[in-house]
Amino acid sequence: MLEDVEVFDEYRGANVPDGQRSLAIRSIYRALDRTLTDTDVEPLQQKIRDVLVDKFRVNLRS
Repeated sequence: MLEDVEVFDEYRGANVPDGQRSLAIRSIYRALDRTLTDTDVEPLQQKIRDVLVDKFRVNLRS
C-alpha cells in the first residue's frame, strides 16, 4: 500500500543540535480496490517509524 516516500523539507539551524538535521517526509498510501482508512494506514506508519528509530537511530518529533 505504500506507493511513494519523499523528503520534502530539510532544516538545520536553531533548535536542531549541531551535526543533526530535521527532515519532513511525505508518505503516499494507495489501495486500488478501496479507500484507505486511518485504521489501514496507522500500522504501516508505525512500522516505518519503528524501522527509522531502530535502523537509523532517528529522534522522531511527531
